[in-house]
Amino acid sequence: MTPYARIAVLWLSVSLPALAVADNLVADASAPPPAAAAGTAAATQADGDAPPALTADLIYSVLVGEVAAQRSDQETAFIHYLEAARLARDPALAALAARAALALGDPQAGERAVDLWQALDPESLKARQIAAYVQIEAQSRAGTLAALRELVRLTPADQQPYMQVAQLLARVEDAAQRLDLMQVLIVDAADNADAQFALATLAAAADDDTLARAAAQRAAELRPGWAEPRVFQVQLLVTAGERRAAAELLDGFLADTERHAKELMLLRAQLYIDADEYEPALALFDSLLADDPAQPDVLFTAAVLALEVDALEQARRYLTRLDELGRRGDDVAFLFGQLEERAGNTDAALGWYAKVDGPNATDAAVRIARLHAAAGDLSRARDKLQQLRDRLPDDTATLYLIEGELLRQHDAEQQALTIYDQALAAQPDNSDLRYARAMTAVGLDRLELLESDLRHIIAQDPEHADALNALGYTLADRTNRLTEAHALIERALALNPDEPAIKDSMGWVLYRMGQPAAAEPYLRDALESAFDPEIAAHLGEVLWALGRQDEARAIWDRALEADPDHEYLLRVLGKHRYSQTPD
Repeated sequence: MTPYARIAVLWLSVSLPALAVADNLVADASAPPPAAAAGTAAATQADGDAPPALTADLIYSVLVGEVAAQRSDQETAFIHYLEAARLARDPALAALAARAALALGDPQAGERAVDLWQALDPESLKARQIAAYVQIEAQSRAGTLAALRELVRLTPADQQPYMQVAQLLARVEDAAQRLDLMQVLIVDAADNADAQFALATLAAAADDDTLARAAAQRAAELRPGWAEPRVFQVQLLVTAGERRAAAELLDGFLADTERHAKELMLLRAQLYIDADEYEPALALFDSLLADDPAQPDVLFTAAVLALEVDALEQARRYLTRLDELGRRGDDVAFLFGQLEERAGNTDAALGWYAKVDGPNATDAAVRIARLHAAAGDLSRARDKLQQLRDRLPDDTATLYLIEGELLRQHDAEQQALTIYDQALAAQPDNSDLRYARAMTAVGLDRLELLESDLRHIIAQDPEHADALNALGYTLADRTNRLTEAHALIERALALNPDEPAIKDSMGWVLYRMGQPAAAEPYLRDALESAFDPEIAAHLGEVLWALGRQDEARAIWDRALEADPDHEYLLRVLGKHRYSQTPD
């Protein structure tokens, strides 16, 4: 708030009745023409005269402007702020008038306010920015260019004037028009790095990739130590899908100097991560931290990556340093909990998870429950989940699903079924709960319950591919309703043709219908997409039926190596009285 506005508001707090009188006075007020008032104010300021004393007209104009702005009456606010600026010769009041005009969406009013503002404060960068904004809103090409040139002239080079121009030009709706305005503006700035980089950003937005790359390269050449245009060049290549070229270009930048820009190193680490090359990414993080070990965000990212690749000691080192810095305490506790859990240090993991607060608190509590269950204390795990349900009623269904899954993992299917029954009593149309209960029911040979739940889901959502597939597969595997099963799986496959589980179901139902040759391609495609012992068991059965026992044995041997205790696979092998081929 300006000094005049502060005085006016103070006066308003003790003189509210005066507003009615002031309202009558405004009708008789005779303001000088805008140009004359602005010129007089500018001349007075230039002469260094003291600002005029507070008058009733000035106080009235500021007051009405303030009240109107508070009431979102922008037209009234503009009129009275502009009048107050003329009377007070105060650029801050002119700025308030400009703000009201912009909120009003009136470019002509904005131009009047900005003209006065610039006259009162010719060196104001903010005034020049708003002047350009007003011209852009008025869609005046000549006015926009003139205002932008003035902005560039007044803005110090270290404040990147052309990048400010690029940000203002974002108001121009047409990307090609933005680019054209920038090209006209920088016609004499071929050797200005800031201008070339600003051109690159607008060219990229206009899908002129060739110009964007050339301008970014020119900016980098003009200012060798500047990382931004180099990062931009790499990002252009990544966006175009040229990841190898992006990595090669970035490696060239990094080899070009002994002291690398942090932004370039982080970008190279990201490219390594995207390519699943984790060791060189971690090496880059180590290099960054060797130069400056107190970088919380880098330490955190490195710790997450190290955990992702099970580099537990590296993760411990990063997290310990982050903990010593006293930064990101909840994140540190949560990640330390995961680290100790993976290392098999249950008590330490529980201790860290108990410290977690904030966004990760619920996940940490669920992990505590899982650790209790893994230790054989299902009762304690379930108590923890019940406490969470009491505290987080909106997450009740998810927490029931977690509890049911925990019980199933620990061979307590009947208890899991009871949990799902309890949850569905409150939310009978929850498809996730229905699906989970159906998958539990099949393990208990409750096929009628499975079918009921899956048909309930399908009735609500006829395109629920998972439910269609689960019902079709179960009917194919456990009953002789093969035609019905085939129709369900066919619908699921049409909805999700690339899903390996549905391809497996189609192959299996065709085999059960006596069509092993037709079944084989589906099962091979499924196994190539996702090597799973159950799919391998099915493909082996088909190959055996086709008289290709050696191929069947090779598939089964591979599946046994991947999961020697897989129940379904062992059941199939037992049926064929088959044991793994000796080495």
